Amino acid sequence: MKVAMIDSKRRLVLPGAKPGETYAVREAAPGHYELAKVIPAPRPKPTAKELDALLASAPLTPKMSWEEIRSLTREA
Repeated sequence: MKVAMIDSKRRLVLPGAKPGETYAVREAAPGHYELAKVIPAPRPKPTAKELDALLASAPLTPKMSWEEIRSLTREA
């Protein structure tokens, strides 16, 4: 049995775990924990048309003019 220490940021390094992996933690009994690897469900990649529609519905440019934005964010 390997012993692992918790660091000051409450992290535990699992042998064999890879960066980015996610685990569900359950306290089975006081002082005993169970880990279960969480595998996310695969999501289909959005098509080009879906991405275009998304950008059209939520544009990355402000709807106000720069003068309106300046008047709201600057002190008079």
